[in-house]
Amino acid sequence: MLSAYRYPGLDSVLWRSSQRVPSLARMIAFDPEAGYLAARDTAGRAVRVDLRLGSVSVAAGDAPLEVRSADGDAIYALLLTGEVTRYTASGGDWKFQPKYPVSALFPQEDGSLILAGAAGKRILVWRVRPPGTELVDSILLDVSGSAKELTANLAATGSTIGERVFFASNKTVLAIRSRDFGKALEVSMGEPVRALASTPSGDRIFVALAGEERLRVIDRFEEAVVAKVKLPGEARNLRMDPLGRVVLVRGGGDSVWVVSVATDKVLGTVNSEWRDDLPLVLPDGRIAVVHGDNVAIAHNETFADVRTIKNGARDFWQVLRWNGFRPRSAALDEPVRFRSGGMPSDPTRVADSASALDSGSTARPTGGRSRDSSTSSRDTAGPPVFTVQFAAALTERLARDAAATIKVEGMTPRISTTTRAGRTIFRVTLGPFATRAEAERIGKVSGATYWIFEGAP
Repeated sequence: MLSAYRYPGLDSVLWRSSQRVPSLARMIAFDPEAGYLAARDTAGRAVRVDLRLGSVSVAAGDAPLEVRSADGDAIYALLLTGEVTRYTASGGDWKFQPKYPVSALFPQEDGSLILAGAAGKRILVWRVRPPGTELVDSILLDVSGSAKELTANLAATGSTIGERVFFASNKTVLAIRSRDFGKALEVSMGEPVRALASTPSGDRIFVALAGEERLRVIDRFEEAVVAKVKLPGEARNLRMDPLGRVVLVRGGGDSVWVVSVATDKVLGTVNSEWRDDLPLVLPDGRIAVVHGDNVAIAHNETFADVRTIKNGARDFWQVLRWNGFRPRSAALDEPVRFRSGGMPSDPTRVADSASALDSGSTARPTGGRSRDSSTSSRDTAGPPVFTVQFAAALTERLARDAAATIKVEGMTPRISTTTRAGRTIFRVTLGPFATRAEAERIGKVSGATYWIFEGAP
C-alpha cells in the first residue's frame, strides 16, 4: 500500500492507496504533465504508475537487463535475449532484435531511442525511431580496450541531460549530441571509470576512478579535468543532488561523503547504507540516511541527525515535484481517496493507486520496502519556496559567464532551462529558499541585479 506525505512534515497522511502495488527499488523517470512514474520493482521488472488514474502496470516476463524511460510513458527494456522492447500506457508494445549487441539504452524526449554497444574495439552509438527499427543516425567512437572493458560500465554511467548523452567507456568519459550525433565530449581519465554524476545542467561532471581517493571534475566547455576533490578514501559510487548543490560519494562501509558542487570540497560525512533510493538529498538540503530499520534526517550543515522515522528503511523513498495531486478538505479526518482504474485484462498487470505527491508532499508505501518520499511544487496546502534569479540568456555560454561572476556565501548560481515561445531560455538562479525574506537577503548580498520568483527553478 502506498501513502502520500507532505515534506517536511512526514507525519500526516495526505493520501493512501487501497490496492496492492509491487515493492519499488528504483525510479526511472517521472512526467509531471502526464502524471506517469516509471520504476523498477525489487524483482527487476518495469513498472508504470499513472498518478492521475491511480493505476499500476507491471511488465510480464523475466526481469530485463536494463530498463530506461524519458517520460514515464514509453518504457524501454533490454531483454536477456538481446532484444529491445517498449511498453507504453496505451498498449501496442514494440520490440526488435538489434543487428548489433546493445549494452545501454538512452530514450529521448522526442520519442526516439539511442542505443550503445561495442562494435569490435569501438563503441557504436545509433538511433532508431519506433515503431521503425531502421538505423537513423550513428557514430563510431574509438576507445581503447577490449569489448568487455568498453561495455562494462556503459549503462551504469550513462545518462541523458538536455540534448547530450553522457557515458563512460573503460577509461574515457564521452558525450554525444542527440540533435546531430556529433561528439560533444571526450576526456581520457587514465584509469577505468567507476561512476559518473553530472550537474543538472550537464556543465560539470564528477568522475570516480577505480582505486583512486579523489574525484575528478570535468568542465564540459573546456573538455578537460578542471578540479580534483580529495576524499577520505576510495569512491565506490556517486549520487547527484537533484538540485545540484552537493554530490553524495559512497565510501567504504557505511561512510558517505558530502561534496560541495560550488567549492569542490568535502563538507562532511554521514553514515548510511547505500541503496538505490537512499541516501537522498531532500529539497531543503537535508539528507535522508539509513540507520538499521530507521531513516534519519541529517542536517545539511552539521550532518547531525535531527529526526528519525522509525521503520522508514523498510520503505522506498523518492522525491517528486508534482502539482497534479489535490489536497484533502481540511474538514476531513481521513486522506482523500481517488478511484483507481479498472483491473487490466492481462493478469500480469496490477491495478493500483500510487504515490501522487504534490508541493512538499511525501508518498510512502506502508508495506514491503516501498517508501515513496516525494516533494513537489507548491499547491494550496504546502508552504511556498522562493528562488533568486540573476539573469536569463538565450545561450548556455552567456548564462554560464553570468553565473561565474556571482558567488554568495560559498554558493554559486546554477543554470536551469525553461521554454518561452519555442525558444530555450537559460536562467541563472540560486535557491530555492524557504522564505521570501531569505531569498531577498541572498539577492542583496550578491551585489548583482536580481529578482525573486515563487517556486523552485
